[in-house]
Amino acid sequence: MARERLRIAWELHDVVAHDLSVMTLGVGAGRVIMDKDPERARQTFRDAEESGRRVLTDLRRMVGLFRTDGAARGPQPCLDELPALVEAFRAAGLRVALRELGPRDAGAALELSSYRIVEEALTDAARHGRARSAEVTLRWLPALLEIAVRDDGLPRDRGPGHDRLVGVWERASLFGGSVAAHAVPGGYEVRVRLLRPA
Repeated sequence: MARERLRIAWELHDVVAHDLSVMTLGVGAGRVIMDKDPERARQTFRDAEESGRRVLTDLRRMVGLFRTDGAARGPQPCLDELPALVEAFRAAGLRVALRELGPRDAGAALELSSYRIVEEALTDAARHGRARSAEVTLRWLPALLEIAVRDDGLPRDRGPGHDRLVGVWERASLFGGSVAAHAVPGGYEVRVRLLRPA
C-alpha cells in the first residue's frame, strides 16, 4: 500500500508542477500586457488564479496520501506562535529566553520549519540534556536565517544523540541549510542556517 501511495503521490507531483508552471507563466504574461491590453491581462490573471486553486486542491490530496492516522489537521504553526511555545516550555520548568534580530521576511514553509526546529531543539534540551535554561536566537540575514538554541544541559554530541535531532537535519536540508550541534562551554548548542528563498 505504501508503494502505491508513493506512486500516486509522484503522479500528483507532476500535475502540480505543471499547474504551477502554467500559473507562473500566466502571471508573468499578464504583467507584461497589463498596460497594452488590460482586459486580456485580467483574463490571464483569472486563469492563473484558477490554476492556483487546482494546485492547492492537488497538494491537499497528495499530502493526504501520507496521513495514516485519520486525524484532522488544522493550520500549521508560524513564527508568531514562538512566544506561546516558549511559555509552554517555561511552564514545564525550562527557563527560555527568546530573541529575534533583524526584519522577519519569510514564507509559510520557512516559518513552519523554523518553528519546528526550535521546538525540537528545546525538547532535546529538556528531555535529553536535562537543561534548566536555554536561549533561542533567530537572526535574519540578507540571504539566510540563522537559528541558535543554546542550553546549559549535558553534552550529547556523540553517538545516537544526533538521531534525536533528525527532524532538524531534514528541515534544514529542505532549505539548502546546515546544522551544527555540539557541546559548548557550560552546555550544548544547536545552530541551524536556512537559506531564504529569493
